[in-house]
Amino acid sequence: MSNVVNTAGWSHNRVPERAKTIYYGEYKCKGPRANPNNREPSVKQLSGAEVLPFLVLDFIEATKWLLPPPNY
Repeated sequence: MSNVVNTAGWSHNRVPERAKTIYYGEYKCKGPRANPNNREPSVKQLSGAEVLPFLVLDFIEATKWLLPPPNY
């Protein structure tokens, strides 16, 4: 994550109630602004097992809008 990224990782944008319902997870972030110690309390550093459900195309219904991968 470059230095253009807010070190907090996420902002409720002056609406603190949003922090009660947000799920913000990070996985293996690297770079000058990737220090998890500077994140908001609601930001979670995901383990390999925790990130797996988000790494499948079904999570975002990708088959409905992404092209299939090329066959090489």
